[in-house]
Amino acid sequence: MKPNLKIGSFLMAVVMIFSVLIVSGCTPISLNKEWSYKTGDKELAIGVYIYSLDTAYQQAKSYAQELDDYDESKDSWLEMEITDDDGKTEVASKWIKEQAKLMCLSYLVLDEQIEKENVDISKDTIASADEQAETYWNVGQYADYGYIMPMKDDLEPYGISLESFRYCSTEYSVKYQALFDKLYKEGGSKEVTDEELTKYFNDNYTDYSYFTVNLYTATTDEAGESSNVAMSDEEAKKVTDEIDGYVKDINGGKSYDDVLAAYMKANDIESDPATSNIENLENSSLGDEVKEALKKLDNNKATAVKVGSGENAVYYFIYKRNIKDAAKDYLADETNSANVLSSMKSEEFADYIEELTKKLDYEENTSVINQYEPKMFFVPVEPTTSAEDSETSEE
Repeated sequence: MKPNLKIGSFLMAVVMIFSVLIVSGCTPISLNKEWSYKTGDKELAIGVYIYSLDTAYQQAKSYAQELDDYDESKDSWLEMEITDDDGKTEVASKWIKEQAKLMCLSYLVLDEQIEKENVDISKDTIASADEQAETYWNVGQYADYGYIMPMKDDLEPYGISLESFRYCSTEYSVKYQALFDKLYKEGGSKEVTDEELTKYFNDNYTDYSYFTVNLYTATTDEAGESSNVAMSDEEAKKVTDEIDGYVKDINGGKSYDDVLAAYMKANDIESDPATSNIENLENSSLGDEVKEALKKLDNNKATAVKVGSGENAVYYFIYKRNIKDAAKDYLADETNSANVLSSMKSEEFADYIEELTKKLDYEENTSVINQYEPKMFFVPVEPTTSAEDSETSEE
């Protein structure tokens, strides 16, 4: 489990993880102020380890849920073998403890490297990170998936304090980003030059536009229920022939802007229906069919791709620009440049931090750590009983 590079995203991932626990509840344990790992005079509170153990538990659970014999009402999955995103297969309980330890060592490595590299983090930046953590801790937040209760309600019963939460989440994320910038930006020991960044951008990013046309019609029945109905072959062909014609126009030499204007005029469309973007397709949310079409497409050319079938079929008009034409202006934007640098070096940096953990001279408070096992976070989800099902059916 490698730390996420972008400031705030590490915390958001943690918030999403613990929102699951808030819904399902937790089993409290006694507070314990013992240290877990230390280097020299730097000690990690046991709450830091518990937090890391819980985070690893939730990740392992997501892997276990992919197993055919996973049962959410039993903790037996902790003794099953899981496979993580790096392809490593391990018994879940062992994987969880290994990852929790790795996270703790990563915290210590980061603090060590921040000092070694003389990384300057402003007080305002730290204060902002602390304020963000305290908001999640004391107030909670609204998110796309609902309201998340104050995290202290869930974490404190396990022995995790605000200080431990803050240290592991927002402060860690800020320090992680600061060290990354120190190493890879101008003057750093791993500096990426403008020429290298531009080359990476040209080789890995795509400048594209697309719009879609449905190959189905939406209907509503007498009961008010809506559904999609696939077009007849004749109706669908009329639509695809029109789009194919616009593809032919562009590939024959007409400009994208002129062809798009012609399409909008022919179909009485007032606002631009196209989605335009510049991104690394490896990290794109586009469907595989669209990504593959873009990879095969020559610069300043268009293509059409059918995605889905029947009542879900959609026809894509796709246009690809020459990415080199966008490089100068795109990379001149500081945010864009930072994002490209992140895309280029984030995995390398995560591996660098992980390698340093292997060389770290540290002490482990084994007797205390061994008091905490992954199963302490297990909350069974009871299946619906047959009696309840029977009552429901009788009603």
